[in-house]
Amino acid sequence: MDNNLLRKKLETKLIEENAFWSYDKSSIEIIPDNEFIEKVLLHLDIEDVQSLFSLFPKKKIQKVWKETVLPREPLYQNLNRLYAFLLFDIKQPDKYIRYHKNKRTKSII
Repeated sequence: MDNNLLRKKLETKLIEENAFWSYDKSSIEIIPDNEFIEKVLLHLDIEDVQSLFSLFPKKKIQKVWKETVLPREPLYQNLNRLYAFLLFDIKQPDKYIRYHKNKRTKSII
């Protein structure tokens, strides 16, 4: 599938899922890559998340996950464990998540 077509398909699914509920409808026309990745990770099915790898490099997706989804522990604990293990080949997801959670806590204090 063409990358532009795939992105449009995912954008349509995000709009249907009401992922942009707090946005002005006219501002949704151009979605920055990082925000697009974050919304797909949080709101769409695993098949849609896996299709992100056709649009973006794994490192970019993982960076967005680490910066925006992972800090929302424990709200997305199961989702973070799934992504760590399935998408990013992290062998000990709980240990990895705990490390990043503690690292973030220390940086805030």
